[in-house]
Amino acid sequence: MAYVHLSGARRRARQKALTPLRLRTFRQYFIGQALSTFGDSLVPLTIAFAALDVGGPGALGLVLAANRVPIAMLVLFGGVLGDRWDRRWVMVGADVLRCGTQMTTGLLLISGFAEVWHLVVLQGLSGVGTAVFVPSASGLVPSLVPMESLQKAHAFLGLAANTNKVLSISLAGALVATVGPGIALLVDAVTFAASAVSLLLLRLPSTARGSGRRSLWGDVRDGVRFVIRTPWLRVLLGYSAMLQALVIGPHMVAGPLLANEVFGGAGAWAAIGVVQAVGSIVGGMVAIRWWPRRPLRTVFGVGLLMTPYLLFFAWGAPLWLVAASAVAVGMQGALFMAMQSTILQQRVPASARSRVAAWSQLGSLVLLPTSLAVAGPVVSEIGGETVLLVGVGWLVLSTGLVLSSSSIRSLDVKEASPVEPGEASAA
Repeated sequence: MAYVHLSGARRRARQKALTPLRLRTFRQYFIGQALSTFGDSLVPLTIAFAALDVGGPGALGLVLAANRVPIAMLVLFGGVLGDRWDRRWVMVGADVLRCGTQMTTGLLLISGFAEVWHLVVLQGLSGVGTAVFVPSASGLVPSLVPMESLQKAHAFLGLAANTNKVLSISLAGALVATVGPGIALLVDAVTFAASAVSLLLLRLPSTARGSGRRSLWGDVRDGVRFVIRTPWLRVLLGYSAMLQALVIGPHMVAGPLLANEVFGGAGAWAAIGVVQAVGSIVGGMVAIRWWPRRPLRTVFGVGLLMTPYLLFFAWGAPLWLVAASAVAVGMQGALFMAMQSTILQQRVPASARSRVAAWSQLGSLVLLPTSLAVAGPVVSEIGGETVLLVGVGWLVLSTGLVLSSSSIRSLDVKEASPVEPGEASAA
């Protein structure tokens, strides 16, 4: 694998990187994705109440699983499609599919004809669209902005998504309470249409990469080999996945329990969540302005920002102190996502970006739900405080081991030239 040292001029160029929103192509894409993520943020609460209205508590888990299972099963194939074909057209097709499913679901709910099987089938198809869309979206961004502006681009996209999460919580509740979940899903359908239109308006060169010589499974295997044989990539994706499984998931179960036991109920947990969301917005703003000199070590190191919050929470510190430290948790999430996406897209060849992005999604799509299922009995057995302290121990230990790795330190002072998947064994 070949490397080139970053020159002082290169670093200065990064610091003066063009604001992505000044670029017409990225601005069009950003507007469409901001609207789409706003609609997406309405769905969890909306579809939950729709399932309860149609089929009661038994339907709720079935409908939610129907959406998530196809994503977990098909996201790797979605990455293959993004690497084989023009990513923009793959994304347009996924948006059209999701627009159709959400519009149909909304109309069925409004008309009163919706049944549980309708929701299961339609939300399953929506999950298929998401599995195809997400890896291609990750691969498309580098074609919209210069490489030195990538982190700013991801920071803007993350900032929009996190802001939408804050705004949509109250709006989704108001829509469900006043006009019903069907209208909220129609709003989501409109945002998917807006995303598709913004993609169609982009002026990009054709990037079709189809090949009849390889099967889908062959491309999946090449992606697996590329990840396994690239040390820094293997470490980064493994660290991210285990962070979801051993820290984020257990916290999502132990947090509400401790908030109820120590702070008196759901109001405290909601306040902590709002503060975290504000922290994620702050983290997005920081990511727009700051590119670290040692990005690989920094993306691992920011995980430690969660330790004060987890310790305060586990020790039963006053609510104001737990909430104040939750700002750093939100900042960590925003910084980690922006920097990880930038590192992957700068150091992974264009022909493999969507497949690698698909692997980076597996932590949240597979390990996080599994962690949530396992954490419930574990928390009941040993207590939420112990679970959070175990998470802190793993976070500090794993981060220390990664940061002390000579391979990570040596690679972090150099800019890696992209290596094609087929060349990974030679590297």
